[in-house]
Amino acid sequence: MGLMFATVIGFMVCLGITGFFIMHFLSSAMISADSTTVDPKPDANF
Repeated sequence: MGLMFATVIGFMVCLGITGFFIMHFLSSAMISADSTTVDPKPDANF
């Protein structure tokens, strides 16, 4: 029973570390200032 809990907790820690690294590198690769830039409204309606 203890081995099952240790395995599940260890797997959750590995998923958390992996998610942290993915979010860290995605946030450093993308320009956060672009999130506040809004494109002008187009004049033509399609």
